[in-house]
Amino acid sequence: MRTVVLSALLCAAALPAQATAPSHPLAPPGAPQVTVEVTDGVTDAAAGDRLDYRVTVRNLGATALHGARVEQRMPATTESATAPGGRVTADHTAVWHTDIAAHAERRFTASAVLGERADAATAAPGTLRAATTVCVYATASAAPASCSGDADDLPESRPGSAAGQTPWSHWLIGAGLLGAAALLFRGRRGTTGAGRRTTAAEPSTGTART
Repeated sequence: MRTVVLSALLCAAALPAQATAPSHPLAPPGAPQVTVEVTDGVTDAAAGDRLDYRVTVRNLGATALHGARVEQRMPATTESATAPGGRVTADHTAVWHTDIAAHAERRFTASAVLGERADAATAAPGTLRAATTVCVYATASAAPASCSGDADDLPESRPGSAAGQTPWSHWLIGAGLLGAAALLFRGRRGTTGAGRRTTAAEPSTGTART
C-alpha cells in the first residue's frame, strides 16, 4: 500500500514563479479546499485477489460542497468491480456524486477483483503494481480539486519464465542426474573388473600334479 496524495493547490504552489510576473492568487477566491485518501490496507496483491478500498473525502473549507464528483480508476488488471452507493463504468471506474458539509468528510467503499497481467512474464522486476487513483471534481472544471493513489506490489515474473530461459531448478535436476549416472557407470566398471580378475585366477586353482 503506497499512497500518494496530490492537491491542485499544492501543485500550483510548487511551480516556480517568474520574478517579473504580477502577483495573483494561486486559486480563485472561494475555491473548494478538498482532500482525498484511498487505501486497501495491503501492500501485496496477486491475480484472483479482491482488493477492498476505503476512500475518504474531506471538505476543509468553511462552506458546503454541493455536487462533488468522486472518481476512482481501478487497477489495469481488474476483472470486476463494485462501488456501493455509486456506479462502475465499462472501464472499471467507480463514480460517486455527493454533497459534503463544511469541515466534514464523506467515506466510500469499493472493491476490485484482479486478473492476470498479460506482460507479467516479460516485465522488469519491481515494475508490477496494482495501482488505483481517486480524484475529486468539486466544480464544473475538468481539473480535479484533489487526487490520491494507492499501489500494491504484484508477484514478480518467475525465473526462467521468459522465452529462451531455463529455470535454475531444471539445471540442478540435470546435474543431479548426470552425477548419478557417473557413479553408476563407475560402479559397473568396478564390478566388471573384479569379475575379470576372478576369471583369470580360476586356472590356478586346479589339482597340482604329483
